Amino acid sequence: MKNFNTVRELEDFYKKFENKSLESIVVFIKNNYHDITLSTNKGIAGQVLEAIIGNAPNSDPNPDVKNINVELKVLPLRKISNKIQPKERSKLKSINYNKIVDEKWKTAEVKKKIEKILFLLYEQPIGKTYKDWKEFIFKGTLFYELKNERENIVKDDWEGIQYKVKSETADQLSEGDSKILGASTSGTGKLVKYGNNKEAKQRSYSLKHSYLKVFYNQNKRKIEYSSLNLEEKTTPQDYVLNELNKEFENLKLIDIVSKYEVNFSKNAKSGFSLLINRMLKIDDKKRILELEENGISIKTIPVSKTNKPWEAMSFPKYSLIDLIEEEWDGEHEADFKSIINQGFIFIPVIKEKEKYIVDGKSKYRYKNWKTWEIGKSVYWHPNKLELSTIKKEWEKAKDIVLNGVEVNNVKYGKGTRQINNLLKSSDTEIIHIRPHAKNSKDIDKPYFEFSKIKISWQSFWLNKSFTKKIINKK
Repeated sequence: MKNFNTVRELEDFYKKFENKSLESIVVFIKNNYHDITLSTNKGIAGQVLEAIIGNAPNSDPNPDVKNINVELKVLPLRKISNKIQPKERSKLKSINYNKIVDEKWKTAEVKKKIEKILFLLYEQPIGKTYKDWKEFIFKGTLFYELKNERENIVKDDWEGIQYKVKSETADQLSEGDSKILGASTSGTGKLVKYGNNKEAKQRSYSLKHSYLKVFYNQNKRKIEYSSLNLEEKTTPQDYVLNELNKEFENLKLIDIVSKYEVNFSKNAKSGFSLLINRMLKIDDKKRILELEENGISIKTIPVSKTNKPWEAMSFPKYSLIDLIEEEWDGEHEADFKSIINQGFIFIPVIKEKEKYIVDGKSKYRYKNWKTWEIGKSVYWHPNKLELSTIKKEWEKAKDIVLNGVEVNNVKYGKGTRQINNLLKSSDTEIIHIRPHAKNSKDIDKPYFEFSKIKISWQSFWLNKSFTKKIINKK
C-alpha cells in the first residue's frame, strides 16, 4: 500500500485516474499490485477504486489510510434530468444495539468512522448494474471532514438513535427521524435481539441521500444554498406551506408574477422556482437549504376549477433493467423507494382548457397562463400504509418485467403508437408506469441490449386519482 502524508497528497494521486473507466484502472492495478485479487461481486467498484492505492479487499475496522486517519468510501453518481448527483445514501457501519447504549459521542465507533472520509466518485449510468462495472467512469474524489460539517447536528442524530435503543424502542427507528446521520435498514433487515430480550431490524448508520446530494452540489458543482433561518421547532415544510398559502392561495398567477417582478414563461421550469425564492426572500440564484437537505420537493399540479388534476405526476425516468436488478428493501434498495419516501409540497395551479380545431378535429389545450390561478398548497409524505401499498405496486411492476414485457404497435390516427403490459393506473391505487421519453425513437437502450425489445424510457407516475385525494384533503 502506498503511503500518504496529507489528504491533499492522497487526492492528487487519485486525480491521475479521473474520467478513466474502471476497466482501464484494473489494468493499472494488475501491473502495479501483483498480490491484489479482485472478486467480481456487488462490491467490485469499491474494491477497484480502493486498490488504486494498493488496498486489498479486507474487513479491517481501522481507517483505510491509517497514517492520516482517512476512511475511503465509494459513492455512485447517476445522471438525473441531465444533472449528475449521488445515486444513494452512504452506509457507514452496522449499528450494534448492545454497544451503543454504553457509548459516549466523543468515543463512539461511528464518530471515528466519519471523522475524515474521502469519497471515491464513479458514474453508474441508468440501466447499468454492478455486472457492467467495467463501463463505470471514475469521477474524482470528494473530501468530508466531520468537524467542518455541522457536527452538532450529526451528534444530535446519533443521540436520537441511542435514545430509542436505550428506551428499547429500536423497532421504531426510522431514517426519517434524523437530518444527516440516518439509521437505514441493513442487509435483508433481519431481526436481531438486544436489551431485555427485545428485537429490532438490523440497521446501519448512513449519511442520508438528501444530505449527500446537497454536500455534493456545494462542494463539487459549487451550487450555493441559502438558509431559511427557521426557529428551532419550525419544520421547513410547515414554514414554506404557510408562506405559500399566505402569499399565493386564491390569487391569479399574473398578479403574483407582477408583485414579485418575475419574467414568467409557461415553458420555463424556472418560473415557479423564482417566484418561490422571491416570496421566501431567497437570492434568485440560490437553492433553499432546508428543503433539499430534508428531501422536500415542490411540485406544481395542473388542476381544474374543481381541484381535479389534469395530469398524472411523473418521477425521473429509469431503465427496466434497474427494476429487474433492484430490491425494495436490502443492500441494493430501489431508487424509487428513496424518491417516493420523501416529502412533497404540491401547489395546485388552476388551469381551464379551451377547444381548438386541427384538420377538422377538436382538440383541447390550456388557456393562456395569464388566466391561471393558484390553489391551496398541501404537504404530503407517504405514511406507513401508503408506503406499504406503494411497495406492493412496485413489486407488481417488477414481476411484470421479470415475466416478460409485451409491446405491440397499434394504429393511432395516421400513424401507430406502442402499447405494453406494464403497470397501469387502472390496476393500482397510487403508482403506475408510463413512457418518459422525447419521442418513440428515444428507447430504453440498456433494456434493448438485454432483451432486444424496443420500448421507450419509462418512469413511475403518481395516479391522478391519488393526487386528487392528497390535494383535496382537509
